[in-house]
Amino acid sequence: MRATSGVRVTGPLLTAAGPETRAGLLARASVVAVPRGATILAQDTPADRLLILLQGSVGLSTAEEGGAATMVEIMAAGDALSIAAVLLQVPHPVSAVALAPCRLLAIPAEEFRAAAAADAALLRAAMEQMARQWRLLVDQVVDLKTRDATQRAARFLLHRLPAQRGAVEIPEPRGAIAAKLGMTPESLSRALHGLEAAGLLRLHGRRVDVPDRAALQRVSAQRAGASQGARRV
Repeated sequence: MRATSGVRVTGPLLTAAGPETRAGLLARASVVAVPRGATILAQDTPADRLLILLQGSVGLSTAEEGGAATMVEIMAAGDALSIAAVLLQVPHPVSAVALAPCRLLAIPAEEFRAAAAADAALLRAAMEQMARQWRLLVDQVVDLKTRDATQRAARFLLHRLPAQRGAVEIPEPRGAIAAKLGMTPESLSRALHGLEAAGLLRLHGRRVDVPDRAALQRVSAQRAGASQGARRV
């Protein structure tokens, strides 16, 4: 762990807090650096600190006793891990693993709860972040029930594309992305290559170039059975 001096505040949570609240939280926080593949949080352990992802990518997974882990979400820079567990003072419902080298800001849970109780803007930002995470989980359920593998892959890329065209960086292992999308790595590979064959993207290792967001969005939203040249899996 390292001191937080010089830490650039990332994401909506601490940005929303008042200057005094933010300074107080940073004074009591520490920076944690973890390598790819390291476990950051373990399922069912106490939520004794709030972790805000400053850099990297984190996969959230859950597992029943004796069963294999199931990837449920991938978190990006600015996201807070297990914020609901911290506020409710309950154990972590999921495990968190670094899918790429990560830097995280660790804030003691008691300090964060006290700050949120005293700072209405921080509490509102925490509630909004929990609502966004809930919406992502609902969207994932809808994807799994109503969209095929090609559509799910297209939607994943669209969520990461910041403009009408450009590059999407994919630092995570393909297996982790496939698990999050509810498919095998082979199915994900076929979906991506099908989209590439249709001229909707170009694959360059961990970078995907998207020349036309609108065209990719049409594929992601089309009804099952229509292909527009992109292969269904």
